[in-house]
Amino acid sequence: MGAAFLTKFGAATLRQSGGSTILAIPKSITQALLVDVGSIVELVVEGRSLSVTPARRRLADRLAASPKSPRSWPRDDDALKNSDVGRELL
Repeated sequence: MGAAFLTKFGAATLRQSGGSTILAIPKSITQALLVDVGSIVELVVEGRSLSVTPARRRLADRLAASPKSPRSWPRDDDALKNSDVGRELL
């Protein structure tokens, strides 16, 4: 793998959920990897080592996963109800 650095963050216990084996990743590791719930990661097994890396998605993949219509885009309706705060109406 040739990692530039190795840092051991601790250990984790595997558990079962349905037909899958679950590895809970501590928050300190998700912060270090800049991932969160819902992030796509790549898994690589080399010998008896497991490597978890944030996936690099192509623009085409990101666009394919995005909502197709503006009606589907997430909206912050609460922000639309707020009154003007600063110099927004210049």
